[in-house]
Amino acid sequence: MIKRKDSLANWILPAGFEDMGPRQAAALEGKRRELLDLFASWGYRQVIPPMLEHLEGLLTGSAVDLDLETWKVLDQASGRVLGFRSDMTPQMARIDVQMARDDEARRLSYAGTVLRARPDALGGSRAPFQVGAELFGVGSADADLEILSLMVESVQRCCPGTELVLDLGHVAIPQCLAEASGLGQQDREELLRLLERKAWPDLRQLLQADAVPAQQAEAFHALAELHGDHEILARARQRFASYPVILRALEELDFVWQVLVQRYPQLSIRADLAEMQGHRYHTGMLFAVFSPQRGAAIARGGRYDGVGKAFGRYRPATGFSLDLRPLLRDLMEERSSPRVWAPGGSDPSLWQAIEDLRAQGYTVVQDLAGGAPAQALPAGFDACLVAEGGRWKLAGHEPEFPFSAS
Repeated sequence: MIKRKDSLANWILPAGFEDMGPRQAAALEGKRRELLDLFASWGYRQVIPPMLEHLEGLLTGSAVDLDLETWKVLDQASGRVLGFRSDMTPQMARIDVQMARDDEARRLSYAGTVLRARPDALGGSRAPFQVGAELFGVGSADADLEILSLMVESVQRCCPGTELVLDLGHVAIPQCLAEASGLGQQDREELLRLLERKAWPDLRQLLQADAVPAQQAEAFHALAELHGDHEILARARQRFASYPVILRALEELDFVWQVLVQRYPQLSIRADLAEMQGHRYHTGMLFAVFSPQRGAAIARGGRYDGVGKAFGRYRPATGFSLDLRPLLRDLMEERSSPRVWAPGGSDPSLWQAIEDLRAQGYTVVQDLAGGAPAQALPAGFDACLVAEGGRWKLAGHEPEFPFSAS
């Protein structure tokens, strides 16, 4: 006989994994469909890459940073090491290169589970459900603006009525200062890692230890203060007037900022010119959407030109993604279609009434017990289908239901 404690152990899922019940699954699937339809209305066509690929393809180029997050298995057929995707963007870049003709723009979207060897946060999921969109072949700020707008509208649909804050950054700004510091390659990489973590005391110590000229060191100190509202862009222009690369980056940020304020007046926008998250991966603008109710970003994105170079072709690229799993609690609060309880039986008129209701978007559950019609509305239902005067009608808590059938 199997001991009880052993049988219970078989039910325990690995850390970072969990089942989704019917309500969670319905909420996630409904929002997945809604977002993919939104992307399609903007011209983004869905692709479905495989869960497993050869490890080299998943970790090519700048995606090598995903190595520690990638689950690895041995392919018994070929003897090669495979990896479970931990992010879909490298797969999108590969698909774009395979589809590319000339320098045409390509808009792709995706939705699916990714697997992480390590959770993003303590107690977080190791199986995020990632939904996103990528725009390839356009290197201008107009492309970043389109992706930004699509990201904002996606988050608005996932978090209706929620106060949203958009964070903007640009990796060219701190990278330009790092290159002007006179540090060697190894020290520059360490400086950028410290900047990514916002480890300002350690960064100051590095600048002092390597005797970085005072002008360049002061530029980094100034960068630490450049975060906030739109006026910091003007302050940055004055402070970095001698850096053409930084001025171009500030022009791009100003352009998207001005347009987004017009398109989404309720959206709070702020900038952090020291933002460097994913600097080994991104090549230009960075963006993320937050809400005061959540500590982590709801959606993230940015420009990552050249990611397709490892697959044989350099392509400008910008995109964003979000994880639907952390939003499930809010998504389940959205009102679903009305639920109707129908009596049992195979009467043709009853069946036709049920089919008509389902065609109108109602959820209809038939009483297969075959008992008498319910005297009270069963829990979890909004209405009952009842026979009245030779016709089937809806009756329930709602004052009126727009349905009747003979």
